[in-house]
Amino acid sequence: MLTLIKKIFAKKTITEEANPIIENHNPNFVTDPAKIIHLLSQIEAETAFCSIELQGSDETYTSHIMEVQTGKQKILLDELVPSSGNTLLRQCKELKLTTFLNNIHLSISLTNISPSESLGEHFFTAPLPKRIYYPQRRTSPRIAISAYNLTFQGTSNRTHFTIGGIVCDISRSGIGLIVNSSNSRLVRGDQLNNCTLTLPNDIAIHFELIIRSSKPYSNSRTKLLVGGHFNQLKSIKEQNQLEQFFALVERSQIRQKKDY
Repeated sequence: MLTLIKKIFAKKTITEEANPIIENHNPNFVTDPAKIIHLLSQIEAETAFCSIELQGSDETYTSHIMEVQTGKQKILLDELVPSSGNTLLRQCKELKLTTFLNNIHLSISLTNISPSESLGEHFFTAPLPKRIYYPQRRTSPRIAISAYNLTFQGTSNRTHFTIGGIVCDISRSGIGLIVNSSNSRLVRGDQLNNCTLTLPNDIAIHFELIIRSSKPYSNSRTKLLVGGHFNQLKSIKEQNQLEQFFALVERSQIRQKKDY
C-alpha cells in the first residue's frame, strides 16, 4: 500500500477532493449507533487492556472487551484485574472504561452491568453505550499513519530545544507526534518554529506548530503524545502537497474499511 501511495503521490496534481462529513452534535462524542459499534469492535480487536474506574474505589483496574454482540445490543467484558474489583462491580453495576484508539484518548461509561457465566468462564455483560467520548475533529478527522514512519523536527520557542519525533496521525489542520519526553518539555500553548515534516519521496513541508495537547504516551515514562495545529505553512505548493498526501491516505483508509 505504501508503494501505491508513493506512486500516486508523485503526480503533480490532486485528482480528487475529499468531502468530510460534518456532524451536528458535540464533536467530542460519538453518538451514531453504527459508529459506536465500529469503535467498540476496534477496541475489541486492537486493544489488549483497558483501564477501568469504579465508583467508590481509588484503584484503577484493567479488563478488555471480549465480544461485541450487535444483534443482542450488548458487549461482553472480561473480569477485572485485580479480582477485588469484581465484587465491587457486582455491587455498583457501572464503570468507566478508558483506552487509546488510533492514539486518541477514548472513554466509555457503562451502566446496568451484570455478571454472567458460560462454560465455566466468568465475565460481565453491559448494554451498548449511547455515546463514546472520542475527541477528534469531525470536520478534519485524524488518520493514523504510524506505518509510514514520517519524521518531524522543530525548535521550541520557549526552551529553544530541538524536538524530533515520529508522526502518528495527521489531519488537514494538524498532526500528532510521539516524542522523547526527556528533552521536549512541551506544554499546551508552546510554539515550535522551523518545523519540517518529511513526506514520502523526501518531500519536505515547512511550517510552525502550535501545541494543543501534551501527555504521556500510553504507559511510557519516556515518551509524550503531542498534538499540534499547523500555523503558517510556508508556501501554496507545500499546502497542496500536504493536502494531496492527506487525501491519498484518507482514500486508502476508506478502501481498507470497505474491503474489511
